[in-house]
Amino acid sequence: MERKVVEFSEGEFLIRSYQCLVQKSAFSQANDGFLQVTNKRVIYANSSKSGRTHNLLVSEVPLEDVGSISSFVGRSQNILGLLPFLFFAMLLSTFSGSVLPEFMTHWLFGFFLMLPFAIIWLMEKNILNQDLFDQILKNLEFEKQGQLTIGKPGETLRKALRIIFIVGLVLFVTSIVNGLSGSMGAFRFIIPLVVFSYIYLSVIGYTDNFGLSVSARSASGSGLTIRSNNFQSLLGKDSTSNSGKIVPTADSYTVARELGALVMDLQQEGDLAIQKWSQKPSTLADSI
Repeated sequence: MERKVVEFSEGEFLIRSYQCLVQKSAFSQANDGFLQVTNKRVIYANSSKSGRTHNLLVSEVPLEDVGSISSFVGRSQNILGLLPFLFFAMLLSTFSGSVLPEFMTHWLFGFFLMLPFAIIWLMEKNILNQDLFDQILKNLEFEKQGQLTIGKPGETLRKALRIIFIVGLVLFVTSIVNGLSGSMGAFRFIIPLVVFSYIYLSVIGYTDNFGLSVSARSASGSGLTIRSNNFQSLLGKDSTSNSGKIVPTADSYTVARELGALVMDLQQEGDLAIQKWSQKPSTLADSI
């Protein structure tokens, strides 16, 4: 990926380029964040557009001033989403009986709504057989010959199934609790709150995150840090915070694995390292 995100100085050239994240915000278009390493700098650039407003974020560290590097790619728990989730779940639980048809308030209907996402989650956790997951829990796609083949559930389908799971969970718990309400008293409200909280914290309330911190050796250098506003990390106090949600890409893992080695080679070996890293594929897919 050889996109030039900033102007280069005299004698400066690109060695490695990574599309390391996708930034998503409710009020702007999704946009890519690029991390680039030249023979003189480590540069992060991200441009976003919202309505008539266009924003450009550029942060850089001189190559010879790069100190320690910390990175994170994985899933973290979104505690801030717990209260809105509980509010929505209890609201749906309160009014579902009076709004929905009687058959939709039965626990069996809620169970069937929960089933698809629950199976996907169990198989991703290797609780159920992974081979079965590969065979049946995939989207249908067409080959060039027109035959049906099987492909992994897409992110859009997964989000839809998760919403259906939440609705089914609320209907299921509400039906069970209402059936026992005569002898439960205050526990009629406490039990749903406990169940909804547990399901959120153990199944639903996780988000994919990417974080990177490149510190500067000199006292005057501010370093470079990438993280979302709601991503609580230990990557340092000085940050280049990105509004909205940060979604990792395939290059995020590549950055985490090789950026430290790349910078160290460039600092210690100079031109020999430039030749080495310029010829090396940037991602695993490029080498196949």
